[in-house]
Amino acid sequence: MLTAPCMSSSATTSQRDFLFVQSTTEVGGAESVLLNLFSSSAELRRRSLIASLSFGTGDLPGRLRALGAEVIELRRARLREPLGVARTLLALRGLIRSRGVSVVVGNGAHPQILGGAAARLGGAKSVFIVNMIHAVPLWANDVLDALAIRSPCDLMLPVSQASKMTLERLRPDVESRLLYNGTPLREVSAADAGAARAELGAEAGDLLVGVFGRLQRWKGQDVFVEAAARVASQRPRTRFVVVGGSVFGLEPEFAEGLRTRARELGIGDRMVFTGFRTDVARLMAACDIVCHTTRVAEPFGMVVIEAMSLARPVIATRGGGPSEIIDRDGTGMLVPAEDDAALADAILALGDNPELRQRIGEKGAARVHESFTIDAMVANLILHLDSVPGARRGSPSAVRSR
Repeated sequence: MLTAPCMSSSATTSQRDFLFVQSTTEVGGAESVLLNLFSSSAELRRRSLIASLSFGTGDLPGRLRALGAEVIELRRARLREPLGVARTLLALRGLIRSRGVSVVVGNGAHPQILGGAAARLGGAKSVFIVNMIHAVPLWANDVLDALAIRSPCDLMLPVSQASKMTLERLRPDVESRLLYNGTPLREVSAADAGAARAELGAEAGDLLVGVFGRLQRWKGQDVFVEAAARVASQRPRTRFVVVGGSVFGLEPEFAEGLRTRARELGIGDRMVFTGFRTDVARLMAACDIVCHTTRVAEPFGMVVIEAMSLARPVIATRGGGPSEIIDRDGTGMLVPAEDDAALADAILALGDNPELRQRIGEKGAARVHESFTIDAMVANLILHLDSVPGARRGSPSAVRSR
């Protein structure tokens, strides 16, 4: 059953080329990218419709509407509820047919399972934005991820070469095209960054090192805590900040475990836990060094390009997206996964060399400006959606400029 969208009657009957299917209402990495896309592109807002499957308790639909996007909220239905799934598929098919949708975009595994099936029912094409690196063989993946891989699909858009390589092995019959994520180029004044440093307890002459992202074990913030203790024992003027909270209700106990471990290591008074924040760019700009500490290969690494765009030197886990973002021209530093000693050594090397921090920061910013802006992602995404083989074209009056 469709809920009434917050749109005028004329808007709700206009044709749309693209239907984005989004499962969760909470904001993680993939959802932040979706917000950035619709914030940055008038063309996407004009040509697209977003169907929210209403999982979670977040405010993503409202935030998308505030940007001017059209959002339809569907009644939540789990895959183990056949009647609910049927209701969702019929609702999506109705949107496809009534709005003239040519391409259905699944933003993640669960949206792709339903979106791919609905696309077939409605006579549209299916595009899967893949935000993970799958395991090979297929049975080694979670059931949801395996179902998404085998769902009806006409084009897959992996966010890194690491992701693309596994897709080509798991689903060789479907074309995969690389779609790197992008970030808005935000500016933070020196005064604002300085105010943020003060809020985080960093005084003049202190080194401030941060880690950003939702708090989950695979994200490796506990590795950061262990490395911080090593650094603190050698450089007493160093402070640390952990920015992020539990998202999707996952591992809520992990955050408290981090605080407990920091106290056990004697750095509880030098490490700030901010919880979830919306002023991430401001807090990143306040840091002298930004760390990215995942235990496994990160599919992309939004934190990496966000920090680099602000000319912050980044230390990241080697593998996956970060190894594609941080090239061999000194745009950042890579360390092995789960190696707190290597992470500490990298922090010390950068902390003791302000000139190196500045040089890496400047090169990193240039790298993002060249390859990882949200404008570049928007242009590539629309190009891919407009060239899905066999997709019917939208209204000839549609404007193609961003």
